[in-house]
Amino acid sequence: MRTLEIILLVIITILPFLKRGFLKKIAKKNIMFFLSGLVLLHLIIDGYRWQMIPTYLLTLILVWCLYKEYPFFDGGWIRKTIRGIALILLLLFGWALPYILPVFNLPRPTGKHNIGSQYIHLKSTQDEIMTSDVGDKRELMIKVWYPAILDNEKTESYLNEGDRVSFAVKHGLPKTIFNYLDIVKTHTYIKPSVAIGKFPVLIFSHGSYSQASGYYALIEEIVSHGYIVLNINHTYESTGTLFPDGEIKLFNSEYDRKQNNQEMAEMAWNAMQDYNKATTPEEQFKTVHNLILNYYGAELTERYSNDISLVIDELKKWNTSTFLAHHLDTTKIGVFGHSQGGAAAGQALLDDGRIKAGINVDGMQWGKIIDTKMTKPFTLISSEWDDLHPNLNIHAYHNGSSSDFYNAKILNSGHSSFMDIPLMINLPFINEAGTIHPRKAYEVTTNIVLQFFDLYLLDKHSNLLELSNKYPELELTKKTIKKLPNTVR
Repeated sequence: MRTLEIILLVIITILPFLKRGFLKKIAKKNIMFFLSGLVLLHLIIDGYRWQMIPTYLLTLILVWCLYKEYPFFDGGWIRKTIRGIALILLLLFGWALPYILPVFNLPRPTGKHNIGSQYIHLKSTQDEIMTSDVGDKRELMIKVWYPAILDNEKTESYLNEGDRVSFAVKHGLPKTIFNYLDIVKTHTYIKPSVAIGKFPVLIFSHGSYSQASGYYALIEEIVSHGYIVLNINHTYESTGTLFPDGEIKLFNSEYDRKQNNQEMAEMAWNAMQDYNKATTPEEQFKTVHNLILNYYGAELTERYSNDISLVIDELKKWNTSTFLAHHLDTTKIGVFGHSQGGAAAGQALLDDGRIKAGINVDGMQWGKIIDTKMTKPFTLISSEWDDLHPNLNIHAYHNGSSSDFYNAKILNSGHSSFMDIPLMINLPFINEAGTIHPRKAYEVTTNIVLQFFDLYLLDKHSNLLELSNKYPELELTKKTIKKLPNTVR
């Protein structure tokens, strides 16, 4: 919560319990004007947000009581009880709502570059398989984050309308519920010029059914250190995609239900039952081989990987005829992503020879990786999964790598520790971010990402392996995973 909000809440919490004799020593007009002025100051400086409605309401009630010289707890015990319950409820919601859903501050980027963003609408010739419309072709919106030269541009609002509305629809909330995010200050400026020079290109892929650009804390920091990040919004796979004509294409739940069906559920259930009975790594591998190769996640991984290649196909054109002209170093392409997007990063590293290195951030690596191996530099960053969450990535990557393979685990983190969700929702048991401080998780993650790509895209000296000495929250190893003996083919 912000300072004025806390001051206002403290005063209205104490005021109803002050004795009448004490209040008489202070002119009621002074208290009324102070409260009214404090609310006005809050609205001017902080801005209105719906989380403060219980606070506004209780303030109005208290001002009215002062004006009428009407003690809040006057009357018989029934009246006192009713008013007491009402007061407790208003105070409970008054304190809880702005705390749980705060106007948060994004981490300040530490790199030397300012950050700009623009959108590119990619229209492909590939059929759109996720709709039944005849002739429908795959279209993507790409948010381009880049090092910028500023000339009085304004910072953008946190999340565009497509991300906000679709996130509300996902959770059955009013579409305007996230309007308060206009108050959140980003460090990304609207359409400034790209900084002088060529920059390495990182393609970022989001998690399934998540906000495509809900990763400001990570991406702003990375861009500030001299990378261009192409943030793909996988149409029908994110919560929603906003197109230039104002249309928002939401997550295609119908297609998802048809593909991620009862057969898939039974496949996962049976595999996990057998997995839990297995007594050796070799037996465990046999129980999940078919699951990793053929589960619905493998289809998603292939589809996301295809989108990544569609973007790479356009880089040459964008490097000559868009605001990015002559700023893309297309010889230095990396890919990273979170959750399903992390799996896509691993898959794209296999599928597309133009990608030099990749990072999977807490994604289960479904698909054909189980029958092959990595041949390019790769990092798997994991949250600290609990014992009930089987680590199938051990088996997905069982063939190891002929190149450098890093395995990083951030202790006490959760699956959403790599998103902005822990900032938006300030309750760990809801935001699934573990017990690590969100800013510490971002700091560790961005350091891994930057050190890794600095080394393998820019040939810079890297202290990647030393990060585990710097951060006690990090377990980091570099290895080629040994092939398990007697595995099936």
